[in-house]
Amino acid sequence: MQPSVPRYSRHMLLKVIGEEGQEKIENSRVLVAGLGALGSMAALLLARAGVGFLRIVDQDAPELHNLHRQFLYDEADVESGLSKAEAAELHLQAANSSVKIDAVNEAIGPENVDALCSDVDLVVDALDNIRTRYFINDLILSRGIPYVFGGAVETIGNIMTIIPGKTPCLRCLWPDPEAVDNHPRASAVGVLSSAAATVASLQVTEALKILVGRENDILSGLLVLDVWRSCFHVAPISIDPECICRKLRQ
Repeated sequence: MQPSVPRYSRHMLLKVIGEEGQEKIENSRVLVAGLGALGSMAALLLARAGVGFLRIVDQDAPELHNLHRQFLYDEADVESGLSKAEAAELHLQAANSSVKIDAVNEAIGPENVDALCSDVDLVVDALDNIRTRYFINDLILSRGIPYVFGGAVETIGNIMTIIPGKTPCLRCLWPDPEAVDNHPRASAVGVLSSAAATVASLQVTEALKILVGRENDILSGLLVLDVWRSCFHVAPISIDPECICRKLRQ
């Protein structure tokens, strides 16, 4: 498939992407897990970047309190009765009709995670449930699928890129899901819209690095940011010798 020169010309002028990289983007298949503050923005950026196939998954519907941070939706979506997946599909197709959208109005769990991930090149994790994230983490490790994790709460965000067999995984970062369950949630302490947008933008940047074949440029560790204080820090993460991902490096 030849890239559309007028539409993506500014991408192709970038040395890190070029014509070859844009063609790879257009031939790629990406799953966006969750369509809240992070996922809705990530899906929009990926669609506008020209990703050829997007599978978007969420079981919720747009609500008024979502709109300050979930930029893909509007007031009409809240009144429409559509699910987030259905509303997102309409907006993404309006933004870029050349992208094939597979909108899935389901919660992700052990019964469907394999099917959802089986035919994609990369997963963008925009969920707020650590146990569901573990399902995805374990599945992508077994299938060798790159995975970009992100989270945002209050003014703080974090991003980590996982390449099976090369980098630490989510279980290396958080071995104990019970401890993570006690972390503050946006529903309790809030989230700044710009924090969520920043995290989603960085997740998409990491995804594009992988899709164009520049894995050497990905984050090395956990990026922690505080947009209110304009602070960015990469914390090194080591592979847990007891983790299931360790055997992939042997």
